[in-house]
Amino acid sequence: MFNILLVPLDGSPQSVHVINLVSRVAAQGAATVHLLCVVDPSYLMPAGSKSGVAPDGVNYPPAYEQTSFAQSVLTAAATQLAGRNFTVEQHLCAGSSPADVVVDQARLLAAEVIVMGHHHLSRLRRWANPSTSGEVIDRSPCAVLIETQDKG
Repeated sequence: MFNILLVPLDGSPQSVHVINLVSRVAAQGAATVHLLCVVDPSYLMPAGSKSGVAPDGVNYPPAYEQTSFAQSVLTAAATQLAGRNFTVEQHLCAGSSPADVVVDQARLLAAEVIVMGHHHLSRLRRWANPSTSGEVIDRSPCAVLIETQDKG
């Protein structure tokens, strides 16, 4: 069982299975589960923004949509973990490369394990856009547990 878990989520249907796996490998009563969503820096609304309007008064609908979606992913995962006797923290981070953010957060949080999903990509898609989970596995400072179940 693990005490410090980092759980990067992308909002795909697989996220539910990732959270179920977290529930099975986290130490009851002692674990801190760090939920993480990474948003492209161009689409992350600054803190204090309301309804797509940034503190500078400019309206950013696409950024508001992306930030709101990421926050809803974190909230849904935290709700799924509610009542399971874990400490749950939510992290919304900006980053161009999700793998870089995940590895950096794992170091920063002293994670014992990263629990994440894996999307089954064709060779062409992997070549064009390398697998985030593959990059994390290659560079992680801790163990990485991959959930491969896609959907229901």
